[in-house]
Amino acid sequence: MQTVTVEAPRDHIARSFSGIAQAARDTALSFRIAGVLQELSVQVGDRVQAGEPIAELDSRDVELKVLEVEALTAQAQAAFTQARADYQRVRGLYEVGSVSRSDLDQAQAGFETTRAQLVAVNKNLDQARLNSSFTRLVAPTAGSISQVPVENFQTLQAGQPVAVLSTDEDLEFEAGIPDRLIHQLRIGDPAEVVFDVLPDKAFPAVVSEVAVTTGPLSAFPITLRLEEPTQRIRPGMIGSVRLNLPNNANTDSVESFTVIPPEAVFGLSTGEQMVWLVDPDSKTVHRRQVTVGRLVPEGLQILDGLAGGEILVTRGVHRLEEDQEVRILENGS
Repeated sequence: MQTVTVEAPRDHIARSFSGIAQAARDTALSFRIAGVLQELSVQVGDRVQAGEPIAELDSRDVELKVLEVEALTAQAQAAFTQARADYQRVRGLYEVGSVSRSDLDQAQAGFETTRAQLVAVNKNLDQARLNSSFTRLVAPTAGSISQVPVENFQTLQAGQPVAVLSTDEDLEFEAGIPDRLIHQLRIGDPAEVVFDVLPDKAFPAVVSEVAVTTGPLSAFPITLRLEEPTQRIRPGMIGSVRLNLPNNANTDSVESFTVIPPEAVFGLSTGEQMVWLVDPDSKTVHRRQVTVGRLVPEGLQILDGLAGGEILVTRGVHRLEEDQEVRILENGS
């Protein structure tokens, strides 16, 4: 006689929904200056570490600008040195009465002007040298390249995205939930995510976002944070999330239930739903009425009539009679 031991009652049912892994952070990488893209070092799917090269601009114009400003700086420095010497000389002559006050004021004005020009040209030189360092773009952190919207020798504007870096240190999983179930989810609810590439591994996750409007497929998007990120999982991988949702649609009134094989239940002409239970001492079967719930992926819900640990007959229920002796093998069949 094939039997099964009734599980302890529970108040939640496992539901699975398909979804996709995504990076918690996507960073668009771009140059701070305009220029012609000379070298593109990455392509979609590449993994990079912090500091690794992403792309490089043609630096010839920038280097020429540095040389030009360096020359202007040298000229400004020479003019400042001369004006300072003239001012010191005229001030000495003024103190002994050899020149007028206007001569002193004119020398001082020349000195102040060349000093201001030197300060300005030095700032320009600093900026030119800084721009020279901006011709090389490197990864700010480790991650994977998810987009490369440009090509070599393309003229780029400052701030134009060159590549999108997806950081996989904080992976997320996005799935769509039907409208009849979305109100049962709360931020912080635990879940498990299984990816198609790793079907035997369940990754613990936590609900981090619950949408208030539907997505493109008329489902409500939810976002889950994977608690154990791994380099084996990358953004874009397909999987499913397993959630334990309340049995009752009204979460303020949750019904407990147990799940049994549907074939264990049989009906009477009066409409009552019955099962056969085995008395382990007498090895006889006894009929009992149960309250049936919904058919779920794990089996048939029983809302009332069974207790955890009872032995339930699952096959041949239509051939049994009350108090009939049965033989139960150790393997349950």
